[in-house]
Amino acid sequence: MTVPWPAIVQSSDGRLVTGEVIDVSLSGMKLRVNSDVAVGDAVKLRVTLPRDAGELEVTAEVVRRDPGGIGVDFGTLPPDAAVKVKAFVPTWDLRRRAERVGVDLPIQVQGHEATTKGRTVDLSAVGARVTTETRLTPGDMVAATFTPKDGQGAMQVRAVVWEADARGAVLVFASLSLHDFVRLRSFVDSLLARK
Repeated sequence: MTVPWPAIVQSSDGRLVTGEVIDVSLSGMKLRVNSDVAVGDAVKLRVTLPRDAGELEVTAEVVRRDPGGIGVDFGTLPPDAAVKVKAFVPTWDLRRRAERVGVDLPIQVQGHEATTKGRTVDLSAVGARVTTETRLTPGDMVAATFTPKDGQGAMQVRAVVWEADARGAVLVFASLSLHDFVRLRSFVDSLLARK
């Protein structure tokens, strides 16, 4: 979601700079800020959320720099922070626009603390519903490995666990490369064409 929210970035040596959030997801943010932090640095963020939702305070890792600012990765948001951010991330809109197809593929989901095996229930170019041996935790950043039946071998994608219930979990793919996005879209389209 593109947003103009005020933000304060504190570097590891305690220096504070102000800026604004220009893009947000459950896994991270892009900020327009004039800071000399480097990729790999840990920073503390204090962001004023819109609609009187209060402030978000979180530690994140700088994962990219460009002339427009910095990109940060939250890792796993604390549950209270995930709830605050989730209210402003319109993932439902992405999922609504991306066609899904029911497909049963083996999948392995690796989180910060454990790895679990499972199966896809459905798949789109932006996410999947999965069932897993171990219940996944909403808000966690995970790595999902699966093999679309397109002859190109296994693929591994980063994803956020968007929700989890008795039917399984919804994974929303994060920072897909153009190649992976096109590959998934082509695979999903090929399955839809057979229906």
